[in-house]
Amino acid sequence: MPENSKTARSDAWIDWLRDYVAAATRFTQEDPVEVTAENERELVAIKAALYARALTLCEGALLLIENDRQLDFRVHTRGVIEAVMHLIALDRDATFVTKMKEDDYRSRQRRVKLHLDARDFKGSDEVRQLLEGFQAQGLQGSKSIDAATLLNGSQFERLYRTYRDISGDAAHVSITSLDRHYVENPADRSAMLIIHPTLEDFEVHMTFAELGISMTIATLILMKVKIKTDLWDEFQALLRRYREVARASVVLQDEPA
Repeated sequence: MPENSKTARSDAWIDWLRDYVAAATRFTQEDPVEVTAENERELVAIKAALYARALTLCEGALLLIENDRQLDFRVHTRGVIEAVMHLIALDRDATFVTKMKEDDYRSRQRRVKLHLDARDFKGSDEVRQLLEGFQAQGLQGSKSIDAATLLNGSQFERLYRTYRDISGDAAHVSITSLDRHYVENPADRSAMLIIHPTLEDFEVHMTFAELGISMTIATLILMKVKIKTDLWDEFQALLRRYREVARASVVLQDEPA
C-alpha cells in the first residue's frame, strides 16, 4: 500500500478519535447522573466509574498514537477494552457487582499475604496487626473473575478475541510480543533492538476500529444511566463517521502495495 494511503487512513482515524474523546468528555461534564433508588446507587456508581476509566485510557491512547507510539497505543487500547468488557457484563446482569466485589476482595487477600510474607516488610506493628486481621478473614468463598466468560452469549464476543490478541502480542511479556523488539539480520547474524516497534498496517487499523467501537458501546450503555443528554445527535454523527472511516480503511487495506 502506498505510504500516503497509510498516512491518510491513520489521520482519518486520529481525527475521529480526537472528536470522540472531546464529545465523550463533554458527555461526562453534563448534568450529574441522578440516582433515585437507593438500591441502584452502587450499580450506577460502578457503571459511571467504568466509563470514566475507559475514557481516561482512551485519551491516553490518543496521546500516544498522536506521537506515533504505536505499540503503547495498542497496549492502552487493551485497557479500554477490558473496562468496556466489565461494563457490558454489568449492563447485562446487575448481580455482576457481587462478582466484581469478590474478585477485588480475593485480590486484596492475596496482596496482603505477599506483603506479610515478605522478608523486608517494614510496616509498623499497628500496620501488621491490621493486615493480619484482614488476612484472618480468609477468602470466604470469593472467586476470581474469568475474563474469558464476561461476554459469553453477547453480541460483543469479538471484543474478547481482540483483548486476547493484544494481550498475547503486545501487553504481556511473551515470545510473540518480544519478537517485535529484537530483529536479526540473517545475512550476518547481527541484531538490532527495537525500542518503539512499528506495527503492521492491519494491526493499526484493527486497534483503531476496536477502540472506537468499544467507546461507542460504553457511551450507549452510560446513556441508559444518564437518560438525558444534549449530545445524542453528535454521537450519532460520530458513529456514521466511524463507519465511513472503517469502510475506507478496509478498501485501502485491500489495495495492492
